[in-house]
Amino acid sequence: MILFLDFDGVLHPDPCYDASRLFENAPRLAHTLRDFPDVRLVLSTSWRQSRPYEHLLARLPVELRERVAGTTPTFGDFTPSAALVPYRRQAECMHWMQQNQPTGEAWLALDDRPSWFTPYCENLIACHPQAGFDEHARGWLRSALQRHFRRQDSELDLPIG
Repeated sequence: MILFLDFDGVLHPDPCYDASRLFENAPRLAHTLRDFPDVRLVLSTSWRQSRPYEHLLARLPVELRERVAGTTPTFGDFTPSAALVPYRRQAECMHWMQQNQPTGEAWLALDDRPSWFTPYCENLIACHPQAGFDEHARGWLRSALQRHFRRQDSELDLPIG
């Protein structure tokens, strides 16, 4: 399972005028993911466009840093399908999946901008920009991950033949 991670509006409020609040929700996300060791993170945050990869990693708690599998490409660096042109963040996520997970692995995205995804995108866990990854978003993510891994486990139990 791939989890695309935005920073602003997810790991801290957007806008965040108080530097002491930057990444305040990162420990909550790290704690939530402890029960799901097979979840890998891909950074989809706009921070990737202006900061070095090492700087992005350094801002994360070690529990999250160890899960990071890379960053999404920037929208202008590839040609998205016409249907995804209005939905830049989803197009970036889908392009990363096509380039790195050709087997069709499942994915989710934590983001505070639902307008950057197709309407009713089932892969999106939308955070409120001022609250970020709060208890509501945590419950939503946890539920989605439990459904995914339960379904995956039940598929492994199917008889062969």
